[in-house]
Amino acid sequence: MRINQLDLIKYGKFTDETLRFPSAGEDFHVIVGPNEAGKSTIRTAVSELLFGMKLQTPLDFLHSTPELRIGGVLESGTGELAFHRARGRSPLRTPADDKLPDDYLAAVLDGATREFFEQMFGLDHGRLVDGGRSILDASDKLGQVLFESAAGVGSLGPVREELDARSVELWAPRRSGSAFALAETSFNEAVTELKTVQVRTRDWVDRKDAREAVEQQIEQARAEQRRLEALRSKLERVRRLAPYLKELTVKDAALAELGAVVELPPTAYADLLKAQGDLAAEQKVLEERRADLLAKRQARDAIDADADTLALEADIEALDRLRGTCMNHAQDLLLLGADVERHLSAAFAAAGQLGWPTDEASLRASLPTALSLKTVANLLREHGALHQALAGARESLDERTRELAQVQEQQARLLTVDVPEALRAALADAQGFRNSGQREQALEHEIAAAERTLSGALDALGQWCMPVDTLRALDVPSVARLGALLKEDSERASAAAAARDARDGALEELERLELQEKHFAENHKVVTTADVLAARARRDGAWGDIRSGAVDLVTGAPAVDDAIRLADELVDAQLGATQAAATLQSLRQQVESAHAGVARRQAALDERERELMAHRDAWVALAATAAVPGMPLAAMGDWLAKRDTVFAAQADLDRQRREFDTIRAARAGAETALRVALRTVSRGGESDGLAALVAIAETFVQTAEKALAQQDSLEDRAREAERGCATAQLRAGHAQTAYDAWHAQWRDALADAKLSASATTLAAAEGALGLANAVTAELADADAPRNRIAAIRAELAALEAGARRLAEALAPEWLTSGDWPDVARRMTMRLSAAREIARAIERADEAVRQADGKVADAAAAVAGADARVQPLLQLAGVASIDAALPLAERSDRQRQLRQAVDASARGAGARWRRPVPVRRRSGSRGAGHRRRTGAPRSGEAVARRRRQAAERAFTAAGRGRSGVRRDRRPGERGRCRVETAGSAGGDGRCRRTVSGGGHGEPVAEVGDGSLSRPEAGADAQARGRDFRGAYAGRIRAADRRYRTDAARTVCAADERRIGRGRRVERRNA
Repeated sequence: MRINQLDLIKYGKFTDETLRFPSAGEDFHVIVGPNEAGKSTIRTAVSELLFGMKLQTPLDFLHSTPELRIGGVLESGTGELAFHRARGRSPLRTPADDKLPDDYLAAVLDGATREFFEQMFGLDHGRLVDGGRSILDASDKLGQVLFESAAGVGSLGPVREELDARSVELWAPRRSGSAFALAETSFNEAVTELKTVQVRTRDWVDRKDAREAVEQQIEQARAEQRRLEALRSKLERVRRLAPYLKELTVKDAALAELGAVVELPPTAYADLLKAQGDLAAEQKVLEERRADLLAKRQARDAIDADADTLALEADIEALDRLRGTCMNHAQDLLLLGADVERHLSAAFAAAGQLGWPTDEASLRASLPTALSLKTVANLLREHGALHQALAGARESLDERTRELAQVQEQQARLLTVDVPEALRAALADAQGFRNSGQREQALEHEIAAAERTLSGALDALGQWCMPVDTLRALDVPSVARLGALLKEDSERASAAAAARDARDGALEELERLELQEKHFAENHKVVTTADVLAARARRDGAWGDIRSGAVDLVTGAPAVDDAIRLADELVDAQLGATQAAATLQSLRQQVESAHAGVARRQAALDERERELMAHRDAWVALAATAAVPGMPLAAMGDWLAKRDTVFAAQADLDRQRREFDTIRAARAGAETALRVALRTVSRGGESDGLAALVAIAETFVQTAEKALAQQDSLEDRAREAERGCATAQLRAGHAQTAYDAWHAQWRDALADAKLSASATTLAAAEGALGLANAVTAELADADAPRNRIAAIRAELAALEAGARRLAEALAPEWLTSGDWPDVARRMTMRLSAAREIARAIERADEAVRQADGKVADAAAAVAGADARVQPLLQLAGVASIDAALPLAERSDRQRQLRQAVDASARGAGARWRRPVPVRRRSGSRGAGHRRRTGAPRSGEAVARRRRQAAERAFTAAGRGRSGVRRDRRPGERGRCRVETAGSAGGDGRCRRTVSGGGHGEPVAEVGDGSLSRPEAGADAQARGRDFRGAYAGRIRAADRRYRTDAARTVCAADERRIGRGRRVERRNA
């Protein structure tokens, strides 16, 4: 397979672009262009042309996705395949946009897939990078084989993986737990600790004395602090308790003044007000709905149905349809009667013209049969054809006779001449050279152009131009060897460039490291071992000069002191900059390594440049040997191509010269042969050229052939004329016989049709036949209205019978009118009214049912509101909400006072129990530890919490937020369960269960985690028992009333409310 053409119709940035790849000896095409020119788009287009477009493509920025279209021409062993590929269900199309099968390219692709094609022929930058990594990693079989075959190493992959793992382990980030990171961290900590613990002896002694003095001062301050803290704690307790004790006394007095109060839940007053409003609203809604129900029932009772009319609904509808059919029957009867009279009048008029009877009965009896009239009409039509056939046969006979005479006369006048075969052969040869002069002239121009082309090609050889024979004799390198030399030169040049780049990179790295070393040394002031050794050497030298007597003690002592101080400072600086010194040493080692690398790369660059120069010197010697001295290696290929152009121009010139000589010799021989042949027929002269001789010979031959052709044609025409005369004579006899037979049939047909008296001529016969047909048609047209009149009268009779029957059943007074269509109309109107009344009754019944349901809902709502407030009223011991409101206010006042008393007691206890910090001596066990003191909790708090738990239970039982759930079990009459969570202000829990059917007494359970506090006093426990017993009795009484009244009403009256209660219960759970 070969790609001959690629059409970018609408694809990427291209529109109607075509790329052609013509076949050549070196069938290799290179597409070159700048960035964003479309090279990658063309590569993708080739892949998608062969294997289809992808669903998602980034190439729809100019043309929309459905408009993308590419085409191409493929060459294979069987010929060329031209096709387009678009998007859609049938992507393969012909250039004319006809559909192609999906396997149209299967034979060309030979099983190749998109992945195989792109891997083998569609490489891009990403695939090259991935392939290189795959070869280096040897991660798959292909990469492993390629690397092993190229490098000769069979196990680099595992070794490289092991080295990578080791490098990751050693050079991981500091936060990892690698061995190197741990060792580096340990080293840095040791250096830091060393810097921290280095203290001079004099500094240590001074700081130790100062520390002991400060400790003595601290001990004295602590003793004074303990004394002052004890005094402050005592005074603080007195200050805290005084306000609370005063407030507690005032509240107890107000509580005693309030007297006996019925204790109600904290929200009792708000619940009573809400229940009062809810009852009033629900009662008002109930009254309104009852009034609405009464009004709708009265409206329903006022409507009376027409049952008799509805019973005959089908008959009335049928009668109404029949009335619509008979709406215009009276007018139709008049029109149909007039139509019958008109047809009969026309029939009588036509019969009178024919002499037939003019009354209907006699006329119908004397009518001829339809067959006889049809026979007359057919004979009339046949007469024209028979008469024309007879006349035509006679005219044809006369014409054939005249034609035969003319042909015989022309044969007598015609003369013929024979043409020699030698003349025909010579003329055929000479005709091929008729335009040879133009061809010879064109060849002369082509020869001159070829000579110019050859001269230009020789000039293009430049300074190495030489004759063609000399060029053929040159011993130049072959194309393969020249390619190898060019490749070697390119490789050596690339190697030199790569070495130069490596050398430049090493120089840049060296400069970077030297600059880094310089900056580091300037910023850190690192003291190296060499600096310390140099300072010590100067110190020892100065001391040696004093010891040796070279310098006296007075003069040399300052220098020795300076040297000793400098050496000590350098040692101290070296100990504090160990890490910086190591870093600087590392940088210097890297600089030395970089110097060595630059030297190695410079040596490699020199070696590559020497190899390149040696290769180019060898080429210079080879060019001199090949007689093209000074020829550059890069220009040799172009020069060889130009030499081949010279050879081709020389071959073309030789071919054209040979062709010119051959044409001229053949032309002279044909002219001589034609002149000799014309002499045999006394034509032509010696002075005539080839063109004149050809014209004379063609004229002679054409004249002779024309005469022979005319003779043959006349003979054929004579034979044809003789046959035509015989045929015309036979046709004329047949036509005369048929015409005579028609006359006999015509007379008999007129007699059968009773038209003999009227049809004296053919025109009269046609008129009489038309009148007879008109009589027959008018009588037939009169029969159709008569049948319609009978049907109309039958429908009117049916309408009268139906209307009479329904009027007798529903409205006998309508019988006297006699207008049966009007009776049917009245019946239809009565039926419509009855239907409307029936629909009104249905609407009224539905309205009554809805109003009844609303009354039941309102009654259930009133009962539910009353049931919700009853437990609270029973707890208060009153029967109405108005009486319970003052009790709720007194209960709230008492609760507020108790809460204030409790708050004061809690405040006093909290202030009494607040811890007083006591500091102990530093260093003893429990330093900084706080000792806490507090009073025991009172029994009043326990009783108060029990009371609050009971109040929350009753509040939840009487509040509308409780969830209602109704459970039924086999054998039980009913069970309603009400569960209420604790109130918002407390942490108690209440569960209230109401049971029916004799399965035990209701039980109220009140639970709290603080009921069994062991530290409560006996008096508080007694008050709690009394309080719980009093409220337990009230709970049992309220449970019985709730079970018999409210719970039964709520559970049995409104199942929808129960359903809502179940949902609320699940939500609360």
